[in-house]
Amino acid sequence: MLEIAAKLPPGVLVGAEDRLLSQALARSGGARFLARETDLVRTDGKITAWREARGAVEAVAATPNSGNSRFDPAPPGALVCEDGTNCGFAVPGFTPEVKAFTVAVIYRSGGEARTLASVFTGQSHNMIFLSENEGRLLAKDRQTTIEVSLPRSSGDLHLVILSFDGTTLRLQAGGQQAEAKGRVPAMNHPGDFFIGCRSNRPGLAKTLGASRLHEVLFWPETALSPEDEALVALGRYHRWTY
Repeated sequence: MLEIAAKLPPGVLVGAEDRLLSQALARSGGARFLARETDLVRTDGKITAWREARGAVEAVAATPNSGNSRFDPAPPGALVCEDGTNCGFAVPGFTPEVKAFTVAVIYRSGGEARTLASVFTGQSHNMIFLSENEGRLLAKDRQTTIEVSLPRSSGDLHLVILSFDGTTLRLQAGGQQAEAKGRVPAMNHPGDFFIGCRSNRPGLAKTLGASRLHEVLFWPETALSPEDEALVALGRYHRWTY
């Protein structure tokens, strides 16, 4: 055994990752949705909302999600999305005007999760969505003015991060990074954040895949870069916890 007679910084100590991530989230204005029973709201046995870990906000069941969501507690806990079925949630009106955001998802899938998350500014405007198809990650807007993609990392558990600062779309996954620059039209409107689906529109079965969502993190007005404290803490947490 090696003993070091010195006070070590928190970042090198194994076991503190969850606490350090929570602190970094609080400082950066992030929200964290953990798949655990205590954060689920049920009505007549159906999951109707997913509470943010600190209770700051609730993601309500998307309109087409009429009780389709299912929770699997087997560690780690997961909200289960089924192929072709809307099991999604929404945080409506998270901002009066979408200028920037970051979303991170820790999930499992067989390569066909399809929609993981989206930021939607209205049926007559635009959206930016994050999806997984045929083992490849894709982020783009509905009007196809900007697009970025990466191959999915090996293994069945993944962390993917998408950020948007108004002109740059950046995707991070499996130690890789890709970005695209361009003006995205019609995003300067009130925004809704969706988890596991693209909008409240019914149908769209081909955009709904199979996945197990363990955690979803969202920064509603900030485009984080890889060196930002919150993403460094998230990477460390993902590495040691999962």
